[in-house]
Amino acid sequence: MSILIAYKKDNTIFMGTDTRLIINERKTNKLCKCDYKIQKMDNEMLVGIAGDRIVRQTCFAFSEIFTLDKNNNLTRKHIFTQIIPKLIELLTEHELLSSKNNQPPKINAEILLAYKSELFEICSNFTICKYEDYQAVGNISNYVQFILANTNKNHDVNQRIIKALDIASKHSQHVSRPYVLIDTKNQDYKLIEE
Repeated sequence: MSILIAYKKDNTIFMGTDTRLIINERKTNKLCKCDYKIQKMDNEMLVGIAGDRIVRQTCFAFSEIFTLDKNNNLTRKHIFTQIIPKLIELLTEHELLSSKNNQPPKINAEILLAYKSELFEICSNFTICKYEDYQAVGNISNYVQFILANTNKNHDVNQRIIKALDIASKHSQHVSRPYVLIDTKNQDYKLIEE
């Protein structure tokens, strides 16, 4: 599992993640945009997925499930009534949900959705959280949230995200440079190497 960070400032959501993939015992960094953990959808929504790589690849292969409502907004109601049912159907069809002892289904991933100034998380148990400041999901996310809370709020948001990713990389083999940054305003990927 990796780490995804989203930070809201000035009605823009800034997102960052690393490119590390661990396949069995092999560590690699994927620099192909098609394999980034944050993808921009045709409707300008940013979707970040931390967790099982096959879940991420499946969701991004069927990216049409990440829709906006009829007013071109991303709302909790729309996520609950439209995106999550399609997501469950897709992951059920591909046998990527886990369920134990008649418990509700779960996915081995956490999803961040960002559109304009809206930031939501779809948790592994399909609950929805909305954030007004920042969120980190994935490996050592609590630690990363602590780092973000204790960086200077007047500093550049991307620099704060890079600092949090750098510190996370020192404490987890699952996180390493290059990093990928993107925001809901400019929608351009920035690759941060060394």
